[in-house]
Amino acid sequence: MSPQQPPPDELFIDPFKVKGTIDPTTEIGRHVLSQPPATRLELWSYYLYYNGNNGYNMFSFLPTLLQMMAQKGGFDPTKPDRPPCSLALSNDAPCNVPWPGTDGIPVVSMIMYATAISFAAQFLLFITFGSLADYGRYNQYILIAATLISCAAQMLPVLFINDDDGSSWYGMMILSIVANVAYGVTLVLYCAAFPILSDNLPIVRSVRANPAISVEETQTVIEKWRNHVSALSTTFSNIGFLIISAVFLAVSFIPWTQGPFLNEDHQFGNTPLYYFVASAACAGFLLVNAIPYFLFRPMGRRGPPLPPNEHHLTIGWKSVIKALSDGVNAISSMQTYIQNDITSFSATQTVVQGFITAITSIIGCLMFLVLAKRYNVSTKTNLMIIVVATGIVPIWGCFGIGFSNFGIRTNWELWVLSVWSGLFTGPIWAWQQTLLGELCPKGQENLFFSLFGLTSRSSYWIGASAIAAVTQQTANAYYGWPIIAALFVVATILLCFVDMDAAKLEMLHLDIQRELANTTSMRRRSKKGSENTSSNTEDDDEVIKMELVENRSEPSEEEEHRSIFLNHTCQ
Repeated sequence: MSPQQPPPDELFIDPFKVKGTIDPTTEIGRHVLSQPPATRLELWSYYLYYNGNNGYNMFSFLPTLLQMMAQKGGFDPTKPDRPPCSLALSNDAPCNVPWPGTDGIPVVSMIMYATAISFAAQFLLFITFGSLADYGRYNQYILIAATLISCAAQMLPVLFINDDDGSSWYGMMILSIVANVAYGVTLVLYCAAFPILSDNLPIVRSVRANPAISVEETQTVIEKWRNHVSALSTTFSNIGFLIISAVFLAVSFIPWTQGPFLNEDHQFGNTPLYYFVASAACAGFLLVNAIPYFLFRPMGRRGPPLPPNEHHLTIGWKSVIKALSDGVNAISSMQTYIQNDITSFSATQTVVQGFITAITSIIGCLMFLVLAKRYNVSTKTNLMIIVVATGIVPIWGCFGIGFSNFGIRTNWELWVLSVWSGLFTGPIWAWQQTLLGELCPKGQENLFFSLFGLTSRSSYWIGASAIAAVTQQTANAYYGWPIIAALFVVATILLCFVDMDAAKLEMLHLDIQRELANTTSMRRRSKKGSENTSSNTEDDDEVIKMELVENRSEPSEEEEHRSIFLNHTCQ
């Protein structure tokens, strides 16, 4: 009995309410049944993982700790006696830290160099070891290890809690690099899991296994549910962001008498201790939210075996493709640094603005999800809108080079930036990973999402290095905005030339070619085995498989649909 599925264009449809069963006697049915179906527990634990791994600590508390400790341990290069820097800085006040091969570099340059180092490390890890997560059962094991390392790196800053003079800023820099690398790895592996999870929702499996549904209709259903899972997972990330913001907003107002204080307000949020406690708490929040996903993810979730004559350490390098540049991480780094400068490390204002960003991020994700599911706006169109809107931020920041009262220079602009970033920066993660999910070959999701990691994190080491070099020469953080703006211009232009229909057709060609290659390889192995011995069980199994293929006189309905689709498209 063919499964019956509800209309796929309803916004809040239950993907687990599907009638009927999948026919295991058909080739397409066996292919769909090769993966275990997604369960409610797996889906909700997947959302919960992103709720904990929301990135708040990576973009707020950790960089603030690094900047604060560096400025404590820094010096004013414009004065002969090189006095220590003050935490109550104006935007243009110089503050350098010791750096190998130089007489000191600005704090913002150090932060950008550290960011570049972490992204360069991710580049090497993703390309060299990215395929480990694609083949066999390595994905879950690597994700568990990366999550634990990320938690440890976020907790360990408490070791520097008594560092009053900032002399251990370099240790904080190392922890930040490790935390960023581990965080990047967790996001890549997490995002790579969503196409497989989405494609194995019962409602999607029923469509994929139904030979009466055309390839075009099947792809439409797959795309919509990938949008659904991606958007909701990002929404849950923003909910976690909102929870952290709300909790530490309340904690920041606790009256406090024991200094030192970062400004005149004697509240817990204006002490260095607040940031150390917050960082450790974020690590605990991540760990608690991550455990259910590791418990409820089916053990049957695995990739294909490694191709013959390939090695995990080399296959990634053979599969490298040119990636888009992305300036979103650059915006986050610059925004955090400038925000701390303008507010003199005011935790209260920073957390309130983070709270606003979290709320508007949830609104933004749901808004674009409605556009996609209710009004059939394509993934590429949504992403174009989001990228162009986000690109306004670095252009806005460029005005800060020549103006002292505009160009993300004032407090009121920080409030506007919080709203704008929430509406568009949050959704950009969901829709760019959905776009890649539609274009990555089956069985190579982790490798291609590693390349996505290169676009949004690892490839940014070039931009971060350029920003660090420019700010090192100018001692002005605002000169980094033109570089970020250029990254967005390049990304937007390249995105315009992405032909989704042609790319999907190419993916279909690759799937067919892979099936033909597997069939040919199987035939050769079975023939060789039958010639050598007839007692070998594995060879007998291969012979039986090939006899079934060879004895099939007519192509399956799925193959006919594919043939019709290819002929129609080529014409």
